[in-house]
Amino acid sequence: MRLPAAVRPPPHSRRPRTMTTLSAQTTAQPLTNFDENAHHIAKRQYLQASDGDLSGMFWRIANWVAGAEAPEARLGWAQQYYDLMAGKKFCPGGRVLAGAGTQHGNVLNCFVQGATEHDPSSFEGVMEVAKKLALVTKVGGGNGVNLDVYTPRAEGSRPDAGVRGWAYMDASHADVQDFIEGLMRPPTQPDGDKQPVAVRNWTRVVYGQVVRPELVALARANGVSVVRALPEGVQRVPDDMGGIIDASRKVADDAKLGLEPRIDLSGMRPEGAPIKGSGGTSSGPVSFLMEIFDNFLEWSNRGAEHSGPINTLRFVYAPVLRVVRQGGTRRGAGMATISIEHPDVLDFLTAKDLDREAAEGDISTFNISILVTAKFWDTLQRDALWHIAAQEVPGKYHLMPQEGAYTGTLPQLPDRDADGARGVPLFREAQPGLFDPADDRPGIPAKWLWDQIAQHAWSTGEPGLIFSDRVNEYSALKNLGERYEIRSTNPCGEIPLTVGEPCDLGAINLAAYVKGSDFDYDTFRADVRTCVRFLDDVLDVNVFALEDNRVASQDLRRLGLGVMGLADALIKMGLRYDNQAGRGAIFEIMTALREEAVAESERLGQERGVYPVSARYEGKIPHAPRRNVAVLTVAPTGTTSMLMGVSSGIEPVFSPFIWRKIGSEYRALLAPLFVELLETYPAPTGMQKDGGWDWDKVTEAVSENHGSVVGLGFIPDALQQVFVCAHDIKPVDHVRMQGTVQMAFDAEGFAANSLSKTINLPNNATVQDVQDAYSEAYRTGCKGITVYRDGSRQFQVLSTSKKKEKKADDVQAVAEVMGENVDGQKLMVDGQKTETPSTINHQPSAVAAKPPVYERPTRLAGITDMVKLTDPTSGHRRSFLVTVNHLNGKPVEVMVISGRAGDEANADSEALGRVVSIALQHGVPASALIKTMRGINGGLYGSYNGRLVGSKADLIAVALETFQKDMEAAQLPRLAGGSAEAPAAAQGVSVTSMDAMTRDRCPVCEEKAVIREEGCLKCQACGYSKCG
Repeated sequence: MRLPAAVRPPPHSRRPRTMTTLSAQTTAQPLTNFDENAHHIAKRQYLQASDGDLSGMFWRIANWVAGAEAPEARLGWAQQYYDLMAGKKFCPGGRVLAGAGTQHGNVLNCFVQGATEHDPSSFEGVMEVAKKLALVTKVGGGNGVNLDVYTPRAEGSRPDAGVRGWAYMDASHADVQDFIEGLMRPPTQPDGDKQPVAVRNWTRVVYGQVVRPELVALARANGVSVVRALPEGVQRVPDDMGGIIDASRKVADDAKLGLEPRIDLSGMRPEGAPIKGSGGTSSGPVSFLMEIFDNFLEWSNRGAEHSGPINTLRFVYAPVLRVVRQGGTRRGAGMATISIEHPDVLDFLTAKDLDREAAEGDISTFNISILVTAKFWDTLQRDALWHIAAQEVPGKYHLMPQEGAYTGTLPQLPDRDADGARGVPLFREAQPGLFDPADDRPGIPAKWLWDQIAQHAWSTGEPGLIFSDRVNEYSALKNLGERYEIRSTNPCGEIPLTVGEPCDLGAINLAAYVKGSDFDYDTFRADVRTCVRFLDDVLDVNVFALEDNRVASQDLRRLGLGVMGLADALIKMGLRYDNQAGRGAIFEIMTALREEAVAESERLGQERGVYPVSARYEGKIPHAPRRNVAVLTVAPTGTTSMLMGVSSGIEPVFSPFIWRKIGSEYRALLAPLFVELLETYPAPTGMQKDGGWDWDKVTEAVSENHGSVVGLGFIPDALQQVFVCAHDIKPVDHVRMQGTVQMAFDAEGFAANSLSKTINLPNNATVQDVQDAYSEAYRTGCKGITVYRDGSRQFQVLSTSKKKEKKADDVQAVAEVMGENVDGQKLMVDGQKTETPSTINHQPSAVAAKPPVYERPTRLAGITDMVKLTDPTSGHRRSFLVTVNHLNGKPVEVMVISGRAGDEANADSEALGRVVSIALQHGVPASALIKTMRGINGGLYGSYNGRLVGSKADLIAVALETFQKDMEAAQLPRLAGGSAEAPAAAQGVSVTSMDAMTRDRCPVCEEKAVIREEGCLKCQACGYSKCG
């Protein structure tokens, strides 16, 4: 029975955050509808000490959120909120699950930050944003920033000699040894071992009346000075986040004036000390010196606010997110956007190239997206010139003015010999209709710039695209001027936000509303209304880190009600993800979601009052009065969907078979829905066990079929037809589903935000495939798009040069080993030249089979994985590094390292690798070695690339087996003795290594189980998730 809505007291800005204990909680029964994996995920990420179990966790959340309601109504609303979560119908965002009802306070996911008190492009504006990033990251929020407000990079902005600073630490400080040696934990691994980090701009000094002799010796060995007393005039760095950023600002300001900054870090708490309120620990003074003070000084030396938006991102914003652990436990996440009209767009495009990050500084904490305007899209469709004051990017792009008019044909421009920089074609005239006569700036062919963007996305998965004019066209704030123009998003991209706004996220589980093969619209519509109220209540009980974030949130009250389990719902209804029938059903469901969410917001507007901005701008808001400026989105639900046991967001099922870590063990698991559906059919001969299905055999068959059920003879045709997985679906159908949802959301009411979805492309996709996905996204109404080509994150982009580093005869030097020839040339055998065929010789002649003289090239490329195997006698897990190197895509060298050089444990591993390598180099097919070694048991066990492993020999067999299959799909470049070129559609990107495996390694459990969904990373082994 639904309780009547209570009338809420007039809203006020800061309601006391108290927790109401409900009598119903004490009688709640343990939840049996959540599997063991769900309980493990909850325990690892969300449960608080007082929760006890999942039921207690849901009651904690329900009580806290219902605290926004009138006192007499709280019990009823808390019960309804609990029922939705415990019934697996609705799940709030992960920060709500973890932080609700705790001292943490902030449960909103992410914000867009900008300067509101100073000129955004000024020094003070940059420092204002840096402080906001630090304070919000500290309490667990992600951040988006827009770089269009910053002036282009000034020529020669860095002086010849930069300012150096002096950093002091008391000899009695707990971290003084780390300070002397320059040791800190990697930002990407807060629990990892400390590593030495170079300090560019600081001289370190230890002071104290009595300094231990061993410290003096250590200081001398590391070039660190020792003095008896702290000099006068040294700035003492406070031990709070705001104070640290203020001190960093003073450092940068002094350097602008040519003054040497002097700071004392002794007042900062040591590394690992607890942080009140966050439940985490401090990064320590050394990390702040290396990351914040050193980078801020570098930024100032490069010209500060005149150094350009990318330098501001690299040396100010990214270091803040790296060093300030989210909630005191992990580094922050960010989104940086820039318009395609900005002169530094090419600088931005290449900012995350690995060679630039190695030479200049890391910005991997930020996802990057380009704002594509309607004007550019029109220019691209006409194949016209894009007028932009483009700037040179050293080592990447140099400007090359062209003579004559642009006719639609791109010139073939040479790379610059000095640094391999690619030529940027600049035209001052073009055929009529292909340029803007009112713009006196030179023009770049729009399709040339489009090619560069697509090529980078093909290579690295970035940048993403945001169709900014479309975002603002469907915004309820579109008539309110620049202050409310949307220029950035949260890190995952599903919520385009005005400056200061947060994300307030939750997802309704579509699969829970399928009864038989029908969708229960009546129950769904009723529950949507409760979900909207839940999220609106969250805005009133949340504690904001920044006042302007609180004001922006209360002014607009933006919600993000999304979905999970879309793919599961389609499967249960007997519909395919990738055809019009499936998309038609989803359009109807999303229309119902929009209608009810908007209706509830309008009703809440009558009950509680409309969002304040709409009241201030009456007559300019294009919708009926309501409580919230927007209500809908599709946010990443990586871990929360695993908690609920359904597919993520609007993504297809990734695979019916995954490895998951349950406690300390790895278990092969089939998706619950797949098991449920398959059990409705009798098991055929050969797949039976104990009167039912032999799930071990099913698991093995699905695993060997690359995680797909399509084409497996024992799977009923009806199930194969609907249980399509991510890699069974064409990229264009991924895009069309995203467009279907977005168009249903935007059909009326100005009620929707955007969506977070990854368009997964196979590894052998071309740059043209990326461009086709872009075009389909624009055509189908998407507000943005992120593409990820399988394995592309592992490419090491060294330059944009097309030039080879080695001559082709390096390939010939080892071709005999492979049983192949090079372009039909003659090979040397026993000192005699002999003709060889121009294809692989599957049956080598007696002459060709003689032991070759093999001289290893200087460079081989391949794959190195870390694998952990368990010794069942001791329970200890041992780490193994297994490497497979290739020539022309075929394995020729295997190495296994299992200990320190010289150890007995490592000797047999090394010997085994050498024997296998010699066999490969003498023509033994890898398939024969796999068949010989696969399945050997030797007292070790574990999982590797989705397969059970029972020994080091078995490990090598799996490495060779998966390497061969993935290389065949990946069109691995020829790397014998030198660099390689990308596939033909992506000429110009030189690479030196690639990991073609579908899954990346998880930083938590270290398994290769991380996939890309919804624009984010998700580990299918342990549940870890991360934005971007």
